[in-house]
Amino acid sequence: MKKSMSNPALYQQLDKSSWLWTPPGATRKQYEPHDFPGYGSYDVRTTPPTSDIQYIDESLEAKARGHVLLKELEATAISGNDILSSTFYVSGLVTLSAGKLAPFCLMLVGLVLYLFRGIYHETVMALPCNGGTYNILLNCTSKQVASIAAVFAIIAYITTGVVSALEAVAYLQTALPWHIDQQSATIGLLFFFCLLTNWGMQESAFVAKAIFVLHVGVLTLLSVLGVAFLCFNPYLLVENWYTPFPAVDVAGDILPGTALTAMFYGFSSAMLGVSGFETSSQFVEEQAPGVFPKTLKNMWMGVVIFNPLLSLISFAAMPLEEIMNHKDTVLARTAHVVGQWVQTSLHLPEAWSFGPVLATIVSLDAFVVLAAALLTGYVGINGLIRRMSMDRCLPQFFLISNPWTGTDSFILVGFFLLCVSQVIVLDSDVEALGGVYCYAFLTVMTIFAFGNIVLKVKRPSLPREIKVSWLQSIVGLLSVIIALLGNVLGKPELLTYFFVYFLIVGLLVLTMFQRVRIMRVVYKVFKKRKNKIGGQPSDTDSDDGLSSEDEPLIPKRTMLESTSEQDEEEGDDSAAPMPPPSPPRKRKSCLAALSYAVKHVQTVPFVFFAKHDDLHMMNKAVLYIQQNEQTNKIIIVHCTTSRDTRSLQEHVKLLDLLYPRVKISLLIVNSAFNAATVEWLSQALEVPINAMFISCPDENFTMKVSQLRGMRIIASND
Repeated sequence: MKKSMSNPALYQQLDKSSWLWTPPGATRKQYEPHDFPGYGSYDVRTTPPTSDIQYIDESLEAKARGHVLLKELEATAISGNDILSSTFYVSGLVTLSAGKLAPFCLMLVGLVLYLFRGIYHETVMALPCNGGTYNILLNCTSKQVASIAAVFAIIAYITTGVVSALEAVAYLQTALPWHIDQQSATIGLLFFFCLLTNWGMQESAFVAKAIFVLHVGVLTLLSVLGVAFLCFNPYLLVENWYTPFPAVDVAGDILPGTALTAMFYGFSSAMLGVSGFETSSQFVEEQAPGVFPKTLKNMWMGVVIFNPLLSLISFAAMPLEEIMNHKDTVLARTAHVVGQWVQTSLHLPEAWSFGPVLATIVSLDAFVVLAAALLTGYVGINGLIRRMSMDRCLPQFFLISNPWTGTDSFILVGFFLLCVSQVIVLDSDVEALGGVYCYAFLTVMTIFAFGNIVLKVKRPSLPREIKVSWLQSIVGLLSVIIALLGNVLGKPELLTYFFVYFLIVGLLVLTMFQRVRIMRVVYKVFKKRKNKIGGQPSDTDSDDGLSSEDEPLIPKRTMLESTSEQDEEEGDDSAAPMPPPSPPRKRKSCLAALSYAVKHVQTVPFVFFAKHDDLHMMNKAVLYIQQNEQTNKIIIVHCTTSRDTRSLQEHVKLLDLLYPRVKISLLIVNSAFNAATVEWLSQALEVPINAMFISCPDENFTMKVSQLRGMRIIASND
């Protein structure tokens, strides 16, 4: 049974003002009632009970023992299924832009991915928490910037699901003897996985490992047989080499292709082949120590080996024109040609039909792996949106669980509807969807490289396993910017679709960030309109807005009673006493409702752990919280065993007077700063850990960054 450590009395002490009168020079009356939360308390001191700390320590240790961390193969399988699923469609898409130079473009992408191995290693292990780009920018920049990055990640998840479903259906079609409608089958597959995830199905490390081993085995078999086929049949490869470069679309103008345009646009399209490289950073907390860098290396090796090699084999198996005409199922057709050659070379019986059999194996493998990538999309988007909702970047109804299955049905169904809309709007066009996917994915990669540079600048003291050079970070950033530019120039018409989805999700995030300001503006408009037509605010306009300090010294009920008594004494004695009328039922007006809504949104307190009595650092923390969080209550916590905290109290009192829109209180905790103390405070104050902030740790930090469990780093000693 879980032990309750909630301490309402402690919170009430912090919420009670230390001022017995209005501070001199205070400008409280200039604010609306909902904009002034009152003054804080600066002399609250508490000591966590030893039994509570011991209980928390035991709970954390038991949780750590019971939490089975993923080993190298399992972690590589979950992320590897995602990135290696692109092998089935990237070869054909790159050939459309690069022609005969497609294998070289895919090799160049492998070199760029090598740069990002180091970038991801340094950035993620410096802040080893789930969330990818959102987590990095949340701890290095503002919450708004992090949310914009998350919007691009959401669009990437949506397009990942659609492209994976379309390609899975396309490969399944090659293995079936009858025709299926691609759009209907794609929507059906998306709906099937929506039902599964709503039922409670999660990614299984064992299933992912089995699929990954099978997939790598199929790709290895096709590669070995394909290399043998290439060595004995290089004629078609040579013939394809003398084909002209494909014409290119430059911002709507069709220009003749050259080697330069082929490499430029081919490289831009080939970056789609590394989509999924960021997947491992989304579940880094579930990986055993030292596993994350190995997953990056394994994914890089898979991309470098299989993508260029299979593209080269397809050039030896089919004419260039046939590759372009069947861009969605290139590997299945390559397997058919290679299988027939193996059957002829080994003089196998015709009844074996090794060509169709190998093509069917590749198609079924593609269907299974792409379906697994679709499941990864559902699980990934669920975790990201839930994290953003907990951080109040998205509406709180996304956190409502299904009462029957316990799953986040609002998130999963919303993701399904957005995917279906993309299938219908783009008419199941894989090339167009690939372009939108490239925009979203390359933007995420660009933001990640940018985040690495920001990490170097803003969090230089943060401990990390490795440090990549500035040159590597800048070259990696420029590479993905070039790839993004190539996709914009080559497919400018797709920007419209991309920005439509960006606006849908982005507008929701923007509204959540600006909801307090929007309600304040609406409140002022209503109030000016009410005053303009001659109406005065009624009692119900302010009953929910006034603080206790604004109430009259004599309550209204007492004033009415004394007035009526005086009238009875002065009036006619013969008049029969009138029974007191029943008080009318008060109904909130628009102004009162808006005032209450503004106050309600800002009632969640935020905690900042001050390591030292540093006024500059505490001021930065207050400014950050004001700019990034919708709250009017800040609790500054100082963990110490010292009894003399008068200077700190005076500094917090000063900050409270400087920022009248925020109630700033001080809590002295007689304990060391550690994971148990943080958990105890979280439960005692009923403040989630993701609403607790610290300054940037350094090499002398007593805790590991991984032990912060979602606490945000918001300031550094600069």
